[in-house]
Amino acid sequence: MITFPEHAKVGRIVAKENFYGKTDAATKSLFQSEIARITWEYKLAPETINIPAKKWSEIQVFRINLKNSEVPIKVLKVIDSAIPYPILFLIDKGTVEKAVISYKEQSQKDENSAKVDTYFETEWNDERLKNVKIDGLNIDTVFSNFVRQIAGDKLPAAKNDLSEGPRTIKDDVEVMKEREKIQKQIDILTRKISLEPSLGKKQELAEERYKLKQLLRFGL
Repeated sequence: MITFPEHAKVGRIVAKENFYGKTDAATKSLFQSEIARITWEYKLAPETINIPAKKWSEIQVFRINLKNSEVPIKVLKVIDSAIPYPILFLIDKGTVEKAVISYKEQSQKDENSAKVDTYFETEWNDERLKNVKIDGLNIDTVFSNFVRQIAGDKLPAAKNDLSEGPRTIKDDVEVMKEREKIQKQIDILTRKISLEPSLGKKQELAEERYKLKQLLRFGL
């Protein structure tokens, strides 16, 4: 499983009630019914792991002990939205564990605020957990690599155009979203083709689908 330097250890229980202020009744109920305990396990910062800050000054590692089978993403988003730093969640269910992280962007106007974007997670006791480690020359790159390590194949392989410079983690997340959007369009066209009685219209739709497939294959 994932290990972190002892100097970064916090080991502090975080009361679930801390997150109730901005939640609705249904989400509060999920906190109570699904989560047994929230522990702030580690703080990854210059003073604890001897890596300089950049845009992000620190990364938090939270352990969520579950009562039941899964933790709803909406619960993690409440926690994420309340804390203006990236959070690596270690989700614990008895003898099994998974890692969850969101790609998060710091507010340009308020350093105490951050936008929670897309979530990525491993499977339970996934082999990828062995690869989740502190890797980077500053806190930003450590965070980016956490996202890539947990996302695995879900994020596209980086295509570095030398004229534009290497692609960032934000670029990769945006490419992934665009690919998902195109795939949905392909799925819709496939259903339309199967239902279309006109051969000419089928061919027209098939040509449109082919162009999208080529875009997925070569364009992103």
